[in-house]
Amino acid sequence: MATIPGLVLSHNKNHPDAVALRYKQLGIWNTYNWSNYFDEVTLTANALKSLSISKGSVVAVYGNNVPKLIFSISAIQALGGIVVPIHPESTGNELKKILSESKSEILIAEDQQQVDTFLSIESECDIKKVIYLDGRGMSSYTNSNLNSYDELTLKSDTTNIENDINSLNENDIAFYLFDEHEDNLYKVSHAAIINNSAKIISLNSLTEKDSIVSYLPLSIPTNLLFTFVTSLNSGMSFNLPESNQTIEKDLQEIGPTILYAPSFVFKHIITSISYRIESATQSNYKRYMNHYNALMEIYNKEVSGESSMFDKIKKTWIMLTTFAPAKNVFGLTKIKHAFVSDGVLSKVNFDFFHAIGVEIQHSFGQAASCGCISVQPDHSVSSENVGSAMDGCEIKINDKSEVCFKTDCLGEKISGDSKTEDGWINSGYVGKLDDAGNIVVSGRSEDIITLKSGKQFSPENIENLISCSPFVKSAVVIGNNQQSVSVIVVIDPNSVNSWADRKNIRYTGYTELAAKEEVKDLIKEHISCVNDSLESELKVKRFVVLHRTLIMNEGEVSKTMEVMRKNIQVNLKDVFAAIETNQDNCKVNDIDQLSYELNINKI
Repeated sequence: MATIPGLVLSHNKNHPDAVALRYKQLGIWNTYNWSNYFDEVTLTANALKSLSISKGSVVAVYGNNVPKLIFSISAIQALGGIVVPIHPESTGNELKKILSESKSEILIAEDQQQVDTFLSIESECDIKKVIYLDGRGMSSYTNSNLNSYDELTLKSDTTNIENDINSLNENDIAFYLFDEHEDNLYKVSHAAIINNSAKIISLNSLTEKDSIVSYLPLSIPTNLLFTFVTSLNSGMSFNLPESNQTIEKDLQEIGPTILYAPSFVFKHIITSISYRIESATQSNYKRYMNHYNALMEIYNKEVSGESSMFDKIKKTWIMLTTFAPAKNVFGLTKIKHAFVSDGVLSKVNFDFFHAIGVEIQHSFGQAASCGCISVQPDHSVSSENVGSAMDGCEIKINDKSEVCFKTDCLGEKISGDSKTEDGWINSGYVGKLDDAGNIVVSGRSEDIITLKSGKQFSPENIENLISCSPFVKSAVVIGNNQQSVSVIVVIDPNSVNSWADRKNIRYTGYTELAAKEEVKDLIKEHISCVNDSLESELKVKRFVVLHRTLIMNEGEVSKTMEVMRKNIQVNLKDVFAAIETNQDNCKVNDIDQLSYELNINKI
């Protein structure tokens, strides 16, 4: 019988001194072995008993990945409770929806930011008690529903909870997981998500000797599966960086063997490398670019089986002098498996990571499939697909070219029916199966664009190609009922800043930089290169460089930085209208209540 707290109990009995969790705080790494981990879960569970948490209780955990929240998850479930992970940056409206639909009774919040967000919607939900982990800035708060985690655990005892854990059933509900694309909650059992992680472990031969880092909050279903549950199921160490601002240094110090991240994280690594190179001396810049071109030339020979002994020697030298240090800076030196979900990397970025020895493995899944239905196996990868169906899964393409699946690890909607077709779950994504049975995902069904000519296409492929430039942070394709394709481009502030400094271009801020003719020419040149790889009807004819980045709190990008097309179309309706009416410029009345003049540029 496998349950989340049952795994903790098992590790505590079988290898109590092995490293279970590491967390960096104020620059110092703190280590918990399985004995420490179980003691913390026991302490927290007994504290939660005082708040009448028992079987079937629904408890929301709202914050970043910090040890107290991690221990709270197992503690809640040890008492038979259901955990609702909530992203730390969730807005009041998002929080209200999740708390209301899950019927959460208790909220465990990380700090003042999360408590304040809750208090703004407190009257609109049925939360009875709030437990906060960090009370800084809250000394004057008088709300009687607020409880300090430290004070609760200080009063708690260490009554053995083994009987509580052993009374659990693997089919009990472990999590309510929120899918922000579908705007729905799914209930997931212990057995479903643990069995799904077992498939990933088996397929890639993961062991307790491995270590994994959780780059993102556990509120993201795929991240919860690949990091938290997989670490518990395999016994590998679970590592928590101090913050997003220190992630590069933390990864270097952790040196994980397993990395899971959405595609934007790997894109960020490439952008960071570019930013550093753009800031380097002219001689180092030229050396890097020469080595990069030589490395990719050798990699292409390796893929085609045409590399020579000289190529191998040359690659070894290039790696030692240039790319091995870069891998070390980003903590990639020991990586054996680098899993990607939430879209595929562009071929350019995919090939770069493989060339430096970081084997990217695409996967595909969502809350309805407990985080994963397909993953590329080790040493059998491609930039074109997301792998084949895992054991216990079946995949088919319906008559609308949508990916449908059946799986023995299934989440179930809390309210309303899942999109089913004779027992098949509709993923909401368009795709196909290649000759080897691998899934090729094009994009979300709702995002399909139809040109005036009747040509239909998914914009994500074009957006990925444009975003592969280190100078582009995001791209949003426009084309519905249009003669041709246009795109909104969001520049990456760090790499474009460095590029502008190298070119002696003066500016006072992001908005002014984005409006520079030199920046528009830079983007135009890149899009022209992208057009060379696109069929004639899909070539980008116009583009606009946006005056700002896309904003998560306004729903313009998801928690994994995917563009949320519907919300962008509402917030930037002036840009869409100008492009759709074939104007050369537009006045944008933006969400900050200010107006901006933007040019619509032709390719």
